[in-house]
Amino acid sequence: MTLYTQVALVSGVNFLSAFVQAGTGFGYALVAMPLMALFLPMASCSAISAVTIVAIGLQMSLKLRANLKLSTIALPVLSCFATIYVGLFLLNTFDEHILRFILASLLVVVTGISFVAKRMGKGVSGKWYIAAIAGLLTGLSAGMFNVVGPFLMLYYINVCDDTLHMKASLEFSFLLAGLYSSLMHLIVYKNITAAVAPHIGASVTAALIAGLFGLKLYRKINREIISVLVYILLLVMAVVLVLNSAG
Repeated sequence: MTLYTQVALVSGVNFLSAFVQAGTGFGYALVAMPLMALFLPMASCSAISAVTIVAIGLQMSLKLRANLKLSTIALPVLSCFATIYVGLFLLNTFDEHILRFILASLLVVVTGISFVAKRMGKGVSGKWYIAAIAGLLTGLSAGMFNVVGPFLMLYYINVCDDTLHMKASLEFSFLLAGLYSSLMHLIVYKNITAAVAPHIGASVTAALIAGLFGLKLYRKINREIISVLVYILLLVMAVVLVLNSAG
């Protein structure tokens, strides 16, 4: 496969992934990582997606800055930083397929608990340990597979005032986690190189364009519909992870 073909495919995959992210609040890695892995090494996919997450997070954080409350994200993000390196270590130490299966299992369990708690009317607002757990799990999943959204989304959807507050919190968390992960790929694991620079440039450009369209869609969707989409996408993500772990 030629470089031009790879760059074109990366553009298409990341346009679609970023549109899903902008339109629903998360899901970039769910789409981007499996598709890019069909024609690129996993290390390259991880580096490309890490930098793209930074671009998406910066774009959305600037657009939604009026809806951002640092008090909402402080503890989850700090907790996330504590375990990103652990996730990277696990990815480089243990079998990737086993890690995917474990992550999928955690995702199903946490999603189920969140759904039941929501149906029973028992929120998580004000419970610091829930914020910390969401951040710690996010750090592990981000370090392993650049999967930043699921656990934070389950937390933010229960504590944020409205959908824009929720999206601003999630996107700024994406930005910070993506910056950390990108630095690790650049400095420690040397995955960001001149060879993947064209892919990163194409990915970022496509993602920023898609973000403009996706955000317009997000603004038109009410909170209940977003909640339903979140739970559906989380279960889909778990299924994809299980299928990948069996491959």
